[in-house]
Amino acid sequence: MKTVGRFRLFYKDSTTELPCEGVHYRIMASDRVVVAGVTHANGETVDVTRTSFDTRFELQVLDARARRYVPPEIHHESEYDALLKLDTVREGGRALHKVRIKPYYELRFFRQQGGQPLANASFTAYTLAPDGKEAVAQGIDGGPLRGKTDSEGKTDILYCASAAHFRFTVPGTSITAQTAPLRPLFRGMAVTRYDFPFKTVSATTARDPAHQVRLSGKKPLPMVGSLEDQELLVIPQKEWDEFEAFSSHLDAVLAQRHQAQQDVSRALEARSQADVAQAEKALGLAEDKVKSVLNKNFKTGADLKEMVTWESYNAGREKGAGNSVGMRRRYIPQAMYDKLKARKVNKEIKLSIKFPQALGTSGSSSIKPKQLDVASFKQAFEKIKTELKTSKEWKADPRVVDVFDGVSGQLSETIRKSDSYEVEKAAQWLRLVGGAGASAEANWKDKKVQLQGSLQGKLVLAEGQYTMRRAVPSLNGWLMSLDGEDLGAIRFVMECTLYGFAGAKVVAAGSVGITLDGAKSMVKGIKRDPNTGYRNILDPRTGLPKFEPTALNEATPKDVNGAKVDIDAFAGVEAGITPAGRLQWLPPQEKDFVSFADVAATVAGSAGAGAKFKLYIYYADGKFRLKVAAGLCWGVGAKGSLDFAVDSGKLLDFAKWFYFQLLHYQFKQLVIVQQDAFRALSQILVLLVAQADTDAGEQLRKDAISVDLAFQQFLTSLDSAKEREAMVNSINRKPEWLIYATPETRGMLLYLITRHCFANHMRALPSVSTGKHWNDPEFHLMDSHKAAVLAILQPISTRDEWANVMQHMSTNGSKIIGPAGKQEGDILRFLNYGYSLAENLETLIDQLNAGGPITSPAKEPDTGNKYLDEFFKKRRDLLKSFPKGYKVAGYSREAFRLLAAIDGQASPQFALAEPNALMDGGSRQTAVAFA
Repeated sequence: MKTVGRFRLFYKDSTTELPCEGVHYRIMASDRVVVAGVTHANGETVDVTRTSFDTRFELQVLDARARRYVPPEIHHESEYDALLKLDTVREGGRALHKVRIKPYYELRFFRQQGGQPLANASFTAYTLAPDGKEAVAQGIDGGPLRGKTDSEGKTDILYCASAAHFRFTVPGTSITAQTAPLRPLFRGMAVTRYDFPFKTVSATTARDPAHQVRLSGKKPLPMVGSLEDQELLVIPQKEWDEFEAFSSHLDAVLAQRHQAQQDVSRALEARSQADVAQAEKALGLAEDKVKSVLNKNFKTGADLKEMVTWESYNAGREKGAGNSVGMRRRYIPQAMYDKLKARKVNKEIKLSIKFPQALGTSGSSSIKPKQLDVASFKQAFEKIKTELKTSKEWKADPRVVDVFDGVSGQLSETIRKSDSYEVEKAAQWLRLVGGAGASAEANWKDKKVQLQGSLQGKLVLAEGQYTMRRAVPSLNGWLMSLDGEDLGAIRFVMECTLYGFAGAKVVAAGSVGITLDGAKSMVKGIKRDPNTGYRNILDPRTGLPKFEPTALNEATPKDVNGAKVDIDAFAGVEAGITPAGRLQWLPPQEKDFVSFADVAATVAGSAGAGAKFKLYIYYADGKFRLKVAAGLCWGVGAKGSLDFAVDSGKLLDFAKWFYFQLLHYQFKQLVIVQQDAFRALSQILVLLVAQADTDAGEQLRKDAISVDLAFQQFLTSLDSAKEREAMVNSINRKPEWLIYATPETRGMLLYLITRHCFANHMRALPSVSTGKHWNDPEFHLMDSHKAAVLAILQPISTRDEWANVMQHMSTNGSKIIGPAGKQEGDILRFLNYGYSLAENLETLIDQLNAGGPITSPAKEPDTGNKYLDEFFKKRRDLLKSFPKGYKVAGYSREAFRLLAAIDGQASPQFALAEPNALMDGGSRQTAVAFA
């Protein structure tokens, strides 16, 4: 079973996309239910999985009235249908199929006593603009929402995407009754209609504020709290409606921007150029709208006011209101807060938020929330509650005051559970741009961090930091290519702790520039270039975004500071954020990415000429390092570069990754590697293979020169037969380092163990074996050394690597001048060193030199020497080129055929291999031994 994607149900209010939460659905494939559930807060279904026979998936929703599943009611735009087709999903990709739903209203107006329908009642729907002004709501297809109820007291089905409140006129009177603000309904919800009971009153023509829709679920409470000012305002319904209209609109605008960012990542995961282009266009529009709304309402950083609001929950009128209380964060301009304060109902507004430490405007990050004076806090709430109970001006639902104990208890407990308490403007801005729209109602607990998310943080009330955690460019990674050769997939997982105005600017800006503060890298928000994107760099074969590491990188612009993000409130913000993150790769034999380098704490000098590359490997300050373009690790359009360092604990993973780069590049010289770094890695791998008891960290030196000096000391130590024996024994234990050794490392090891003297013979005792013929025993000298030779050669997979190893069979791994076949001949003679072994070695060498096979693929070699037999068998089974996507080490011809059959499934990032093209039983065009 494979995951192929999911549906997202949404509706559109003007240009803002809003999720359809709470829709009961099922997804069908060939008359079979694949999955069923209820859409999440973001309007999405769970992931859809398929068998090999599923090709189309149909979304259906539950018609609560008919009690059966039906197609969703879709907006008339044809591109948003309810079918997910596999021909639109690339193998290994995950699609996000958006379905635009048609929202509607339907209300029933009736007398509360007796339930008699109020037929022929006139009504008009009104909506509040973000500026708080009331306007007649418009239908989806245009025209005002107004009309009359039918004989059952019901309105028509009114298609409208805006939040609205309805005002009814009781037939034959001038009495009006108004609902609370309502949200549109969708087919598939448990609630199919709003019921609005009218309570009969006498001798009055004024609107009774108690005439509100009583519904199961959430009921907003008309009060707002400012932690910054330590104030709680209970406000009239009209002011509350204006507050709710503005703050919910701002919340939705910022939520759409976060969703659009995530959609780009999901489109990349689906590997569809059309989806990526559409998602990037939507992201640009969402970013423009965020900047427009923020600049219109917040000219400076001081203009923002963060509010806490509450909602009561109930399961119906019979259970009463206020069974539980939910808390939200909302944001408004300072001027709107001043207006609310002027029109508040309660005279007593002060909250008591006391800690042992003094609360300062700039020192709140030092506060220990657990030390909150809870008794004093609740006492302040009790004063406000007492005043409201006796207030003649309070006309709202009297049961609102019943939730005060729950409100004060929840708020105090939430503060105490926080890691910090920061209420200054910078922290408020970070929570606005980072957390607005995170959920319709925060649960105020640590949220599970998801890798796909562009920004994650605890929704705790007043903490002053968020953790940005992104997979760049997506979960599937980049495809790195050099001179037409695909080198495999890598990805970056960035995890930066964002704080203050600098963090808010990074989130809101859309892109970053990376600068240096001394030797430390700093990330600063810059304006994202809308002309950059992934859509034009997708590899047509794999669907992954592709890059050339040797391409020229873009430097950070000099004007990175100031108001260059087009958001007025961040003008003059010059501070930066310290980056953190990991560089990962996808090993062919693994299903998930593996980390091998982390963002370096400091930049280690210059990486030489490769510093302008998009990716360059060098060695400095005791670590292998990669200088990476910001556009690769932060996202297309980012400027500058970031250094990643390989710690000793990840050196093996780095060696694996590096080996695969050589393998995919056919062991040609990698120009993205500093020569000193390559030599240092080869020498360190010799030391780790030869000295099995040493730790990787012990072999890392300050610089490449120091590594070379340590290597020379090791060579000198091999004059001791004891040390040489220890090296051979270590090789024969086949350490994992040996599997991923460079050709230079293998060449040096082969050279060292094929050189011997009398003292070595005294330690490497002869052996006698029957081999394949019991009556013709084999007498081997240097037996353990011969086993070590085969252990070194066994992991080699391709002819290019084999030839490269022979070319570097020297003391220091330098390339041999002249034919490499001389070294191969030396190995053959060494393996035949002894008595009663292969008597026709020169004939075998002649056959190799003539380009012919020693034996047919169906026949095992039989030379009279078990080590030569293994050597020729290994040489026969070498591949012409490496099948990208497979294990490297030690598989047989039959095992390879099995692996070839699943290529493109286990590692879809790599090319599909044709076994017949890679396996060749004919001539060998590699370096051979000279007689």
